[in-house]
Amino acid sequence: MTDDIAFPALETDAAAIAAFSKRHITRTEAAYCDDQFDADAAQFGKIMEDPDNLGGVIRRGNWIFNWHRNADHPRGLWRRVQEGAAIRPDADWQTVFDLDAFCEADGDDWHWRGAATLWSDPSRVVLHLSHKGSDLTRHLEWDCDAAAAVPGGFDIPPARSEANWLDKNTLLLATAALPGSATRSGWQGRVVKLQRGMALTDAPTLFEVDHDDLLAYAYTFPLRGGTRGIGFGRVRNIGDTVLRLQIEGKNHVLDAPSHTSCSHNETHYAYVTADDGLDAPGTLVLRRIDGSDKKILFTPSERRAVQDAYAIFGRDHLFWVEEDTLTPSLRRYDLRDADTNPETLPLPTDTQSVTISPFDAEGQADGPMQLFTGGFLEPNQSWVFEQTGTPATAARLTNGTTSFDPTGMAVRLHMAISDDGTEVPYHIILPDGHADRMGKIPVLQYGYGGFGVSLGPHYMRLQGPAWLARGGAYVQGYIRGGGEFGTAWHLAAKGEKRKHGFADFAAIARDLVQRGYTTADQIACHGGSNGGLLCGVMLTRYPDLFGAVWASVGVYDQLRYHLFPAGAGWIDEYGDPDDPQARDWLRAYSPMHNVAANTDQAYPPALIDTNETDDRVDPSHSRRFAALLEQAGQPVWFHSRAGGHGGGGQTTEAAREQALGYAFLRRALSL
Repeated sequence: MTDDIAFPALETDAAAIAAFSKRHITRTEAAYCDDQFDADAAQFGKIMEDPDNLGGVIRRGNWIFNWHRNADHPRGLWRRVQEGAAIRPDADWQTVFDLDAFCEADGDDWHWRGAATLWSDPSRVVLHLSHKGSDLTRHLEWDCDAAAAVPGGFDIPPARSEANWLDKNTLLLATAALPGSATRSGWQGRVVKLQRGMALTDAPTLFEVDHDDLLAYAYTFPLRGGTRGIGFGRVRNIGDTVLRLQIEGKNHVLDAPSHTSCSHNETHYAYVTADDGLDAPGTLVLRRIDGSDKKILFTPSERRAVQDAYAIFGRDHLFWVEEDTLTPSLRRYDLRDADTNPETLPLPTDTQSVTISPFDAEGQADGPMQLFTGGFLEPNQSWVFEQTGTPATAARLTNGTTSFDPTGMAVRLHMAISDDGTEVPYHIILPDGHADRMGKIPVLQYGYGGFGVSLGPHYMRLQGPAWLARGGAYVQGYIRGGGEFGTAWHLAAKGEKRKHGFADFAAIARDLVQRGYTTADQIACHGGSNGGLLCGVMLTRYPDLFGAVWASVGVYDQLRYHLFPAGAGWIDEYGDPDDPQARDWLRAYSPMHNVAANTDQAYPPALIDTNETDDRVDPSHSRRFAALLEQAGQPVWFHSRAGGHGGGGQTTEAAREQALGYAFLRRALSL
């Protein structure tokens, strides 16, 4: 059941890979890295390093922490200010961890992945550091007061792993580094109890999942008496998690339908249903930890859904965000009163997007909540309010800076009609002066459409100056396969039905022309990872609808994606290539297996870019796809740079990556 592998050397032969990459990178940079590219890279770098843009903050103990990058610290700086002080760029920030200095002293390339806070002493954390941007993570014990590694403390070498504190001398470590501890997907499948000074091989196993599961993890959570419970997660597939809780010596397996993920506190749990069970997909269900007292808190409709299929618990309240045709509202339910109904909380500002999370990193049960607001043309803001209070009276924590002038720009929501008659929403963000340029507006169309991932309005910090300010329009499509309209929207393009998501994206491109915004040769599409697959399909199946395709870190070989370790975890989403029936539908759209010769079908120019240490979507997908396009005589540009699936770790690297993409788009669409 194997097909011939195109360009196998570009998967395994280091010399062939180096020669191919050097030839194509040299060619691509010679074509696009001109004076305008340099100016763009410098501008994007300054935006990323804006000293006045604080980004997010979170409380640890009596300190407010902030991750920040600036011109002197392009990798990043973890810093804090005393609670009660004004949270401003010019506040008396204390450096806790300088990643640039750490990498220089260590002689290696590390990327920030956050920190786990010791709940009993918030000055002690375990730093999570990705090796070269990969999924291999190092866990290093750090003293925030001393701004230094703890002498003789935990320092766990990089592996696919996750670490959380059990107590001041013990970690709950989920790891793939021990013999037999990796799942089929290469992720951590075993949780061990690692005590200070103990060798990893001596750590006793607390929890283990099946080899065919995706991964395991463990954590603690607060109990009312000041102690902690322990949670063990068995992730069977993405978005499909079974939780086992230990609360005061008792074990509880949370009873929920398959393909759901629960959130909980010590008394209740909640989940959003998926494709089985008694309730419609997308229903928000609340239960007590013992499985009793089932209550329906939200019933979905065609355009109404619980954001990200998840709810957030406080001690006595449950919070979630509902979206009605992408318009958000914040909801709260009082767990102490079984007869009450959910209430809608007034928001502190008129906003296109709302998300909510606890303000305390250590998971304080009765701690305040943090609210994030923003929109395509409005910088993000964050707010904090008590669980029993209202966001309308919330204190503003941070206010993001602007990176472009939105005067004259407009945001519109439209519906395209897909091949089967389904209405597919999309936002278009129009540049200043658009009314006088109808029919001639260059458009950059973005999408993802997989794994139930939801896209939403977000401030266009780079897209604004890079595209909108130069006269282009930006489109964000909410195609099937995503989670924007609940689990039913995701399931409508899962497995064999994936073709519907592709048809949706193509329908948006047609709708832009029909509404008179532009012409097909003035539309470019962009996406990354699963969105890279989407763009690969647009190139090979719908080439007449686009004037350019920019596909990043994409999954292009749908018949062999599962043979790379992380890819095995996507079988539930895409289908199993070893199943003859699934193999047929995968081959039907797999970009690698549908490249046409230029003499049969002309493609628009394509930029295929990837990252050299990406261990989630292997970069051989991009190399081999670009080689096939080149062999077919199609106009293709290829680029690869250092970094993992999310790109490089320094602002300079990220800025150049974006500048190259926009240089390609400007040239392709004559912007």
